[in-house]
Amino acid sequence: MDHFGRDQLKQLFEVTAGPAVSIYMPTHRTGPDVAAQPLRLRAALQQARQLMEGGDGPRPESLLEPFEQLVGDEEFWRHQADGLALFASDGLEKFYRLPAPVPDLVVVAPTFHTRPLVEFLQAPERFWVLSLTQKDVRLWEGTVSGLTPVNLGSVPTSLREALGFQVEKDRLSMHSSGGHGHKPMFHGHGAGKDDTRSELEQFFRKVDAGVQALLEDEIGPIILAAVDYYHPIYQGISKLENLAPEGINGNVSDWDTSRLHDAAWPIAKTGVDRKIDRALELWENSYGKGKVESDVSAAARLAVAGRIRLLLSEKGRRIWGHFDPSTGDVRIVADGGADPGGNAVDLIDEIAERTLQLGGRALALDADRMPTGTGIAVVLR
Repeated sequence: MDHFGRDQLKQLFEVTAGPAVSIYMPTHRTGPDVAAQPLRLRAALQQARQLMEGGDGPRPESLLEPFEQLVGDEEFWRHQADGLALFASDGLEKFYRLPAPVPDLVVVAPTFHTRPLVEFLQAPERFWVLSLTQKDVRLWEGTVSGLTPVNLGSVPTSLREALGFQVEKDRLSMHSSGGHGHKPMFHGHGAGKDDTRSELEQFFRKVDAGVQALLEDEIGPIILAAVDYYHPIYQGISKLENLAPEGINGNVSDWDTSRLHDAAWPIAKTGVDRKIDRALELWENSYGKGKVESDVSAAARLAVAGRIRLLLSEKGRRIWGHFDPSTGDVRIVADGGADPGGNAVDLIDEIAERTLQLGGRALALDADRMPTGTGIAVVLR
């Protein structure tokens, strides 16, 4: 699966000269809707051409040609997830298959429309599952709908890879010192429990460092799945700020993703609810101190000035208009609907981009959880 993280988002932020084409499509892994996906991409490309007509810059044919080739690429369509995002500008073509649904949307503007990706990265329900055994390390990215395997990159995939040698099998054999609830004891070749624990700690530190680098700046909880006696050891050495205090006990190597998701989601949801409650509590406390804003025009100027600490935005809502990136001045064209053309941008998208670029946080909430009716709620620095 294509990895989309903060580095990839920053690359899209760097495009500041249009036309910049952004296409989002919900996709399906299986089922009757799979066959229609190439046709839906073809229709989206035609819509992008219509939005570009009469504009300056590269001709639509040359700009969209790489994606035209995808329409007939059977291998490409065999490996879809829950959402597809495609981007084209002069000198840049990117696509990402995402483990979460995205809106059906085509936008042509001076910059890329990244808000669905910002919402994806900042979604409170996004989480990770780290499965850990001596012979097998795996990582999944999770949402409310399921789990998707993640390429580990530089994360060691086994104790042998991490430490550069194979611990003899009977050195790590274990037996219980008594009935249920007693701690395991290690034996063999004169190696005591302390020796074995030291090796496990070395292994876990290397895994932890690799995961920390891979998921840098990710805000979702990381849930450890391992046999029960690994949990206190890993919790004791881990430097992951978002390691969930509760994990999954057991060797999950032979579990299917459905069973693993069923075990992980209740743990993740606890973290989701806690995160939303903290954000809303911060809004309430700041409201009493006069350090909030809910007007879109005012928020745009505050975003450009780097004064936004936390941006809460309503999922799926789009407010179209024109935006001055140097001052933050805006002119609203429409609240809702599809891209109206004329180089209009989604103002909530622009505010979110500036907030993240200048060190603020953004969180996308359902409409019924938003503390305002304007589409945004801003907490000031």
